[in-house]
Amino acid sequence: MSRIYRFLFGLLAITLVYAMAFTEIMRWEGQMENVDLLIGLYWVLITMTTVGYGEIIFKSDVGRIFSVLVALSGIFILFANALPIIVTPWFDRVSRELPTKAPLDLKDHVIVCGFSPIVETLLDKMGRLKLPFIVVERHEDVARSIKSNYPVIFGDPSQRGVLSKARIHSCRLLIANESDEFNADVILTVREISEIEVIALVEDLAKSRYLSYAGASRVISPKTLLGSFLAQIGAPLRENVLPGALHLFGNLRLVELPLFSGSVLIGEPISHNIVRESGAYVAGIWQRGRFISLPGPDEIIKSNSVILAVGTLDQLAMLRAATTVPAGNGQFVVLGYGDVGRRIVKVLGDWGIDATVVDKRVLGAEGVRSIVGDGTSEATLIEAGIKDAAGILIMLNDDSDVIYSTLISRNLNPKAFIIARANYLRSAVKIYRAGADYVAAVPLVASHMLFKMVQKEGEEMSILYEGLELSRYRVGERSPLRGKSLKELDLHRRFGCTMVAIDRAGEPICCLDSQTRIDAGDTLAIIGTPTSMDSFGQAFRPPWRPWRRSG
Repeated sequence: MSRIYRFLFGLLAITLVYAMAFTEIMRWEGQMENVDLLIGLYWVLITMTTVGYGEIIFKSDVGRIFSVLVALSGIFILFANALPIIVTPWFDRVSRELPTKAPLDLKDHVIVCGFSPIVETLLDKMGRLKLPFIVVERHEDVARSIKSNYPVIFGDPSQRGVLSKARIHSCRLLIANESDEFNADVILTVREISEIEVIALVEDLAKSRYLSYAGASRVISPKTLLGSFLAQIGAPLRENVLPGALHLFGNLRLVELPLFSGSVLIGEPISHNIVRESGAYVAGIWQRGRFISLPGPDEIIKSNSVILAVGTLDQLAMLRAATTVPAGNGQFVVLGYGDVGRRIVKVLGDWGIDATVVDKRVLGAEGVRSIVGDGTSEATLIEAGIKDAAGILIMLNDDSDVIYSTLISRNLNPKAFIIARANYLRSAVKIYRAGADYVAAVPLVASHMLFKMVQKEGEEMSILYEGLELSRYRVGERSPLRGKSLKELDLHRRFGCTMVAIDRAGEPICCLDSQTRIDAGDTLAIIGTPTSMDSFGQAFRPPWRPWRRSG
């Protein structure tokens, strides 16, 4: 401010000097009608700013030289002083200012306290579906880094005033995504002013009860959810259990079935009698990140694939029996015994499987079979029995370690089904390239569960491979889809999405092929990435809405 004051004082002084010089030169030229200080100030200002109306001019060379001097000094003052001292700092300050209150018209929104990769996927999904939300971020650098992508206010969410500015009294629910200790502070503050639903994300599951005591409506542990889900994906068949199954229409379910080494389906075509006798329909096959949509009857099923199947619970259970390893046939090795690894070992234990754990700590008191060592050490993995394992679950905390351990495990055992954890979504592609057959990311699991809570859906864990989404679309009388065959639509090539089932007048149709035609009134079940779903929506302009589980 002192620089600005000095600049303004200097500008005023030079303007007065120029105005007095103007009056003297006008008197010398005999233009007595212009010998006035106010006229002088007016002439100086329009000359320095290069406006130059031209109604007042000098007639002598001295006057013209003076005019040039005033104009040049005005340009110098404007660009060399005013811009860097006043204008540029002002624009910089305005651009750097962070909002501290939500828009007044914001209502029925979700308040997210604390930004992280775990909620980033959730916010992206909510943004695509036009669901209102606001992020309350107390770290200035984080708030600045996300303000161009997400609606955010800068402030401490444990303060009543900040929550009020986030319009807590008109919001739908609040998600506490800070550290466990700070979450407790936030929840207590919320309960002082509101009875809204509060969902708390807990880092340490042992602390979950304290957040419940503080007033959290629900406490979820993303790592524990991930452990439960991955254990079910990798575990042998259990009666009436289809982990991750999604309800479609009627009694139809959609499920992903990892193909373990030793499965009778390996090397056989889709038309194999077991697949045919099960009555299930194979809608697609994942083979190390490559998706084959609507595979033909002659498509060969390869090892370490993931089959995307549609059918009733009984049909899918029969098919799953042919893809997994019977209990006791083939060892399971879990690398890492943190929150995720511990949960996996517990779930596998419920299945009657004593997995071998590799961890840097001595786990004698845990009552598990373990090898003390580094999950990225070849010698340690060999000692743990990696070479003979049917399933390898890599649950290390660092994604670089996960990638390296996957490379070693795949090299030591080309046939094992490798399930890996990714702490960041961006790491999933590299982990697949390293040789993993199934990768699930903590942010994906957490965002999936949180979104279901936001939408008031069930809380059972169900995630599609690589974060695919399942959506529905009702075909209208004027829809460009009406009368088209799946071959004509070629959805996978054009948009990257796949139709897995059709509900036609209450009758579910799952055995689709290239000749299947779409009728008006059909409800289509389609899977794809968020990007492919958006492309499909833009092409057909449907009454698009996210899949909601029924029943």
